[in-house]
Amino acid sequence: MVIANDNDWFVFNEIFTNKEYDRAFAPFFKNLSTKPLIIDLGANVGYFTLRMADELEQAGISNYRIISVEASETNFAALSQRLNQPLLSGKVNYYMGLAGHKTGKHAVVEAPDHFGHSAAVETGATKKNLVDYLNIETLVGDTQTAIDLLKCDIEGSEEVFIKAYPDLLTRVKTAVFEFHARECDVATCRKLLEQAGLFSMGIAKQEEVFQTSVEIFSRQ
Repeated sequence: MVIANDNDWFVFNEIFTNKEYDRAFAPFFKNLSTKPLIIDLGANVGYFTLRMADELEQAGISNYRIISVEASETNFAALSQRLNQPLLSGKVNYYMGLAGHKTGKHAVVEAPDHFGHSAAVETGATKKNLVDYLNIETLVGDTQTAIDLLKCDIEGSEEVFIKAYPDLLTRVKTAVFEFHARECDVATCRKLLEQAGLFSMGIAKQEEVFQTSVEIFSRQ
């Protein structure tokens, strides 16, 4: 794996070194489907997808499916290169587009780093691209399929996504959300997730300066 720059190093450390999402692994592995399905929304440059594939392979599970969605053109180029490998063929599908609304387009801000792209804010923007929203239910396909793990880090559009996909959320077993309090109502997000049967397992990480929190949810 090639870490291209300091920004990639920052994201790499979040996932592999600081292990910010690892608290979700216990409930995830506790009740796996025959063919586990993981959805990675805001896949960035592919590190979380790679981490999940590695965790599954190490556990002796080779029959799984991962759907990765990324809206940034520059991030998606790096993600495509990393995920286009024989081991992941037929297991990982990756798509460029926005998660949130089911239809339409939105201008995506391209910030100077790999972890600052957003459809919600424009601070520090270098350029904007008009990007399609993807219907996540269409990507999943079968409306009865359980979703073993949903990771959602979509830079402030978490509330939009949660409100748009109440039915999909009832099929999620474990979820990890990175909330951006400047762009969404976190209390409303938590309430709607609880209504979908996903209950808080606590906060894995909180950044007061950026007003973000990584929170784990599980179906009880």
